[in-house]
Amino acid sequence: MKMIKRIRLDHMRNEEWFTFFTEFKLFVEEVSPAALNIEALFVTFLNFYALSDATLEKIRRSSITSVIEQLDARRDALCRGLTQAILSGLNHYDDAHRAAASRLSILSEHYGNLADRPYSEQTGAIINFVQELRGNGKSDVSTLGLEGWVDALDAANSEFEGAIMERTGENAAKSDVNMLDLRRQTGRCYLDIVERIDAQFTLGMGNSTTESFVKKLNANIERYLIAQSRRGGKDKDGEKN
Repeated sequence: MKMIKRIRLDHMRNEEWFTFFTEFKLFVEEVSPAALNIEALFVTFLNFYALSDATLEKIRRSSITSVIEQLDARRDALCRGLTQAILSGLNHYDDAHRAAASRLSILSEHYGNLADRPYSEQTGAIINFVQELRGNGKSDVSTLGLEGWVDALDAANSEFEGAIMERTGENAAKSDVNMLDLRRQTGRCYLDIVERIDAQFTLGMGNSTTESFVKKLNANIERYLIAQSRRGGKDKDGEKN
């Protein structure tokens, strides 16, 4: 008896979840819903699939807009510029300037390449970096005349954080609620299909086509199960960054 493996769909990130159902859809279409005796259920599934696709696209657009990308590019440029300004002080003719640059370069190295970090991680790191530059590093910043760079970076980071919060509050949150509801409905429809196919084997109605489909689907499910096991099954409802 060939039964379809079960998997915790709620442990998948949004994009991972959608990819799983895209693959499931292709598997069904390869053999045809009629051959699996799931025509009506598959029509319902396709409706939920299309709605999920459209809703995910809204989430993608609201999460990464051109405005946010531009603001991120600006703070990235300021991060690099400030780092270069600190490093250039290491070659200053004045001993006090070189000493100040040396101390600030150690602080800069501690935070690494801020521009390469994910959105949320970079925002927090810049906040901490600026606080230290205005705290213990204040005298050295003054010696090198970098107050303008620090102020500009702080302002750019705050503007970026504000844009993220605004988009999340006004657009993404609403879309996420819709997506959560769609995930539940699509998941229930998928389970109805799984139970219908399993029932065919229970009733002795399974055939070579159905067995081949289940084997292929199970192999794919196993791949996702391994991924979930590796991360401890803790990730739910995907976040961007």
